[in-house]
Amino acid sequence: MPRVLSTAQIEHFMETGWVKLEQAYTEKQALLAQDYVWKQVEQRGVMRDDPATWTQPMVRMNENYNTPEFRACKTERLCGAIEDLIGEGQYANRDKPIHWGWWPVNFSHGADRNWDVPTEAWHVDGIHYPQFIDSKEQGLLMLCLFSEIKPGGGGTLVAEYSHNIVANILAEHPEGLDIKEVNALTKQHPWIAELTGNAPASDSLRSRIEYFMNNVTIDGKGNRLRVVETTGAPGDVILGHPFLFHAASQNHSGKTRFMCNNQAPLVDKMQLHRKDGNNYTPLELSIKRAISG
Repeated sequence: MPRVLSTAQIEHFMETGWVKLEQAYTEKQALLAQDYVWKQVEQRGVMRDDPATWTQPMVRMNENYNTPEFRACKTERLCGAIEDLIGEGQYANRDKPIHWGWWPVNFSHGADRNWDVPTEAWHVDGIHYPQFIDSKEQGLLMLCLFSEIKPGGGGTLVAEYSHNIVANILAEHPEGLDIKEVNALTKQHPWIAELTGNAPASDSLRSRIEYFMNNVTIDGKGNRLRVVETTGAPGDVILGHPFLFHAASQNHSGKTRFMCNNQAPLVDKMQLHRKDGNNYTPLELSIKRAISG
């Protein structure tokens, strides 16, 4: 039985490829961690109380943090939700520290142009390891919020149901692929090709926001493809499928966005062919559904 997520939330994850866990850690814990990141930003000459120094749209800090502020964010609620999706005892970092990072601190990325659905930067994570359909390295994509993110505030864009497309690609390549090959093959899917600018949109009269976000496209396998902008409060975490196609968005909010990506690696590879045919985890079941559909 799930301990944190509801049955509806788990089904949403399996169907769309993501679910929001509200207050995975408390707002107070999130803001204390944000304070720590601000101190690192200020070491680069960008001062919290002096917007005149905010001359860069984004400050990228390729750093991971394991400080008391961040250790407090690894809560039982977060760990429990992770294991609701990947299986009890399968979270490899259950008894290990999480290293929180990297940090693209977004002040005003893309604020100089109208907000739109981008063609660039759509991808699946996993640059440091080969990709197999049962890989254990990533487990889940975790988008961890340390500031409020409202619509237009730089929240990550996710392509719902795209995890099913990637699952089928990996099922067709049991020898494994590197992440560049996965991303390239994903972009050959007709809707993904339109999304990434590799093919003209089927409905060129609609804006990209109207076509990709306000409209659902159903492909030949029944995937209800749509772009969703993730939003939330400090302390929220988006738990995403490891095969979920996603991209950065523009920050038009006038407020600095603090978030980082993380992983929830598995202890063992996923088991997609259990002898008893039962007891699949939601993550495993989502992949089995995708490749059997």
